[in-house]
Amino acid sequence: MPADHGENTPLLDTSRPHQGRLRNALPQWTSIQWRVMLLSAFLMFSVNFGHFMGTAPQLLIFENTICENYKRSLGREASHTTLGLDGDICKSEPVQTELAFISGWKNTLDVLPALLLALPYGVLADKFGRRPFVILSTAATAISWFNLPLRLVWLTGMFRAPGGGDQFATFILMTIIADVFSEKQRTTALFRLASLPIIAEVVATPISATLMKVNPWTPFLVGPLIVLAGAVFSVLVPETLNKSESRSTEGTAASPLPPSKPNARSLITSKAKHFIADTKFLWETPKLLICLVVVFAGVLDKSSLFLLIQYASAKLHWTIARASYLISIRGCMTLATFLVFVPLLSSFLIRHLHYITLEKDLVIAKIAVTSGIIGYLLIFTASDAVLLTIGCLFVSLSMPFVITVISIATCFTPAEHVATLYTAMSVSQSIGIIAAGPMFAKLYTAGMHIGLEWSGLPFAAAATLFALILISLLFLGPNS
Repeated sequence: MPADHGENTPLLDTSRPHQGRLRNALPQWTSIQWRVMLLSAFLMFSVNFGHFMGTAPQLLIFENTICENYKRSLGREASHTTLGLDGDICKSEPVQTELAFISGWKNTLDVLPALLLALPYGVLADKFGRRPFVILSTAATAISWFNLPLRLVWLTGMFRAPGGGDQFATFILMTIIADVFSEKQRTTALFRLASLPIIAEVVATPISATLMKVNPWTPFLVGPLIVLAGAVFSVLVPETLNKSESRSTEGTAASPLPPSKPNARSLITSKAKHFIADTKFLWETPKLLICLVVVFAGVLDKSSLFLLIQYASAKLHWTIARASYLISIRGCMTLATFLVFVPLLSSFLIRHLHYITLEKDLVIAKIAVTSGIIGYLLIFTASDAVLLTIGCLFVSLSMPFVITVISIATCFTPAEHVATLYTAMSVSQSIGIIAAGPMFAKLYTAGMHIGLEWSGLPFAAAATLFALILISLLFLGPNS
């Protein structure tokens, strides 16, 4: 008997069950899975924390600048011009129309230059590795946050272009997650990663709103510094291409290198043929095409974010700081959706109804889209804060849509092409941003022109688009 044991020492070690329960409470991941998830989560959190710190202050700075310019123009042109909206000239139709125009086109031009490089980057990431593109994309995103004066903010997208843009940065992190997690673990891991921007949204927005009461420039300038600090840690992300290759089917051998050095023309031709061959699987799989077409709707929450603040501020006569709290409310519900509702629903569908992964993801996607339809319609018709808040909560339930569609598409994709698929998804979402920004701004302007009660037209359009997507999901089932 050991010296420290006596007759009063329990025969069973009661400390071990506690340690076992603690161990079982944590995900049973390997060291590489923990490293990838923690670093990816930190990058996602820091970039999005900086983004949400600066979103509402940027809108207020834009509104103040436009309002001051409009006041000066009234002084020169017509002193008897009506102020509109109970005398608050900054909430008048001309100011709000210009604000929607600038913000909408900024969202579009932020992603347009990067769109040209994203898909080639994805193909290269499948060939040579993920890590260089994580570093490049996060660094470019951080630099682009240092904005220029009004109207020149449209040029900030040029700084994002070398890194492939924000969407590419997100999707390359998702690719790394898909590399190291199995099919059964993948959806849950992606939802956990996707919860980090929501946590950043919930935490950063009230901090930003509080600082805005003193000076909007403070949170606006702090935002890009946080993004830059997070980007520094991208160099610690491990390379996971070999993990993806180890799970891919054995087969095609690499083509031998040409015996002689090719000239420039033949090299370009060869690279173009390889690019077409590497993306061929996208165009030859109808279900992947459907996923690519519908996933761009996932940007509606991002494209409507700036407009939701502006819409609530104008329609309910709130300050922009007060309207920004809607983002925190929506974020809390989204976080509960990702961390509680979706895991419980997934567990129920798999354990009790014995659904396969594809069937389970389709059910979640359909519920998410239906919630989006209800939410956007409530926001469109809202005449008070209660209806508007309920609409935002329903929109929160639609947030899992993109992750589930990505997981569905991954089921139809060979492991060696996952980065290309995810990058194609980022391109699809970028196209959605390009289309949604000006479209939402135009619809908002049209609604304001008809009357303040019609200023929610963009949200009615979003509900209609979600209804069309719900029909498209019917063709993604395993037996369809």
